[in-house]
Amino acid sequence: MNWYKKAQLKKYASINFWIEGSNHITQPMNKLDIVNDLFRFVFYELRVGEKLGFNMHSFDPDTSSGSPFDTTGHINIYLKNPSIKEGIIKGIIDQYNQYKAGLINLRLLQINKSGLDPNLNTARVLIEKNNTENLEELPTLNVSNSNSIALIQLLGNEGLGQLDPYSGVLDVDSLKQAIINIEKNDFVMDTFTQERTEEKVEEGPTIIDFGRSLGQLQRYIDVLKEMINYIERNNLPNGTINYG
Repeated sequence: MNWYKKAQLKKYASINFWIEGSNHITQPMNKLDIVNDLFRFVFYELRVGEKLGFNMHSFDPDTSSGSPFDTTGHINIYLKNPSIKEGIIKGIIDQYNQYKAGLINLRLLQINKSGLDPNLNTARVLIEKNNTENLEELPTLNVSNSNSIALIQLLGNEGLGQLDPYSGVLDVDSLKQAIINIEKNDFVMDTFTQERTEEKVEEGPTIIDFGRSLGQLQRYIDVLKEMINYIERNNLPNGTINYG
């Protein structure tokens, strides 16, 4: 079937499905996750840059030595603005530790000159506690744009009605019923499968569509069921799954 060619497919690389509010739920974190989370905390939670007049290039956390997938160890914060003194760093770390509510604890060791750039100060920080290792990882789903459009149309046909193919919100109760309908009449998934195809563009590259198998569609449904189960087990108030 080539029904999706009529959908005026937008040039998105892929579409994500995630639980509403998941950005406020702490999941297992390694050093790389922590440096990214610390950066986000400084500029989007504390809004320190706005208050103290330094930009995102001035405060640059990095994973330092060891593997970025370690859960404890040292990180560096490269300070590209000389106005960022020790007191500011200590204040940021104290507030971050409070924000993580005992799950993660950072400790400032020292601030010294970078070995790479003598004009650059580096805050040496120790991740001395990381209690996120045993937390449950939230289920998420990332699907190519054409496969996501097929999935959204399948869900729409089986009870969710007309949905935007590129972004929207899925109500959990309605989604559960749609999945029940699909699994009760699983043959409907067959109509959304797609054989692998190759198309040679004149004076251009060969466009390959890797197709869409019945197994892929079933895996997408299974992950959506995992997301529903997580929402219900944890009594999340919004009860929705976003996609876009």
